[in-house]
This record gives sequence, C-alpha cells and structure tokens, in this order.
Amino acid sequence: MDKNFKEQFEKVKHLLIPSFDLDKPFSDKKFNDIELDILDIGEVNLSSGKIIACDPLAYLYENEVYPFIQTVKPDKYKVSLLIIKDEERISIAKISFSNNKPKRYELAVIGEEDLSEVEEGEFFGYPVDAGMGCFCDYDAAKKYFEYENKLKEEKGEDFDNRYDDLFSDLLEDNAKKNPKYQSKYGDWLNWNVGESDSNIVLFTSGYGDGYYPSYFAYDENDNICALYTLFIDLNSDDEE
Repeated sequence: MDKNFKEQFEKVKHLLIPSFDLDKPFSDKKFNDIELDILDIGEVNLSSGKIIACDPLAYLYENEVYPFIQTVKPDKYKVSLLIIKDEERISIAKISFSNNKPKRYELAVIGEEDLSEVEEGEFFGYPVDAGMGCFCDYDAAKKYFEYENKLKEEKGEDFDNRYDDLFSDLLEDNAKKNPKYQSKYGDWLNWNVGESDSNIVLFTSGYGDGYYPSYFAYDENDNICALYTLFIDLNSDDEE
C-alpha cells in the first residue's frame, strides 16, 4: 500500500459501507423476520495483527495473498458464525476484538483496489471459487505455505490438491465431532498449521461461490472492535 492509496481511501470510504448494522443480527438473533443463531468456533491467533480473509482452497497461495491494511493488536480472538437457521447456512463470519458496540463500519481493503470510480453502495471483497472463506494471520499463511510445500515434497506425484489431500478429511472429522449446522462434508474448521500455534479458521461461504466484502467495525472511541465477512446480505430481498 502506498500513501496515495491511503489518501484516496480516506476520501471514498464513506461510500463503501454496509447497507445495515452488521452487529444487530448477532445481538437480536433475528433480522427481517429471518431466524438466526450464533455458532462460536474457537479463536484465531493473530500473531502479527495482519489479517487475511480469502478462499483458502482457491486463493491462499504464496506471493498472491495480501493482508488488510487495517491492523489489530496481536492476540487470540473469538470467531463466530451467524447461521440462517431454516437453511443452516452461514450468513456472516465475525472476529470479535472487544465487547464494545460498533459505531461505524469501514470496508476492509488490501491496498490494491481501484478507487478511481467508486460509487455509493459498491464494495470490494474477495472471490470464492471453492465454496469457502477463511480468517488467518499473515504469519499463519506463511507457515501454511511451508507446511504445504513439505507435504507436496513428501507425496510427490500423489499430491492432487489441498482439499482432497488435506482439508476434506479434516472437515469431515470436525463435522462428526461438532455436527450442529454442518453437513457430513463439513462446513467449518479451526485448524492449527502442523505443530504450530498458528491457525486458519475456514467456513463455507453462504450460497457458495461469489465475491464477498469484509468490514471492520469501530467503537465509540474509534478502536476496531470487530471484523465481519458478509456472505448473505440479510438486508437484501433475495438474501443474496
């Protein structure tokens, strides 16, 4: 990220905000007559405070992934999923940095977005091509690349892809241990990279493939209190 991007973002970020209070459905467990539930899936270790959100199966690759320009204090933080009960689908994934209530929202950006022709109501986000999103620290991503490269060396030509050779079994095992709101194939996973304390938190992306925004929430003291990735827009007539 360069200085020019930050200056541009300050000028247009008021246009790039969500259409509703993202925290309200978490507190009410209902929104626009949609019955909701919250699933807590452990903590994410943000050892550097540099957060990555992406499709971990299709886009988490070395030299191709960037953390958000907004950073937080390094620590471990709770991750929660907002579930549409009658569909058992994930609408929003959230990291809580404090218990403070949001007073404003700001689009999470990586510093590579084209801000030259931004209009109100638009957003930038990450693409999903394998039906999943994730949260992890930049350090965890680097450790994952090392882990996967070693796995590829060990398996050689037997290594097909990261889903089949690693995550499919892990997701299915987690679904057996934690069946609530999960299909037999698994809808979320909180996984430590190898023997380390770095982890990646994976979850299915609402209705599947698409392009999804993330937003930082700021409290009354203008401190970051949460991060949300919006998969299903509860304020939309078609919920998509």
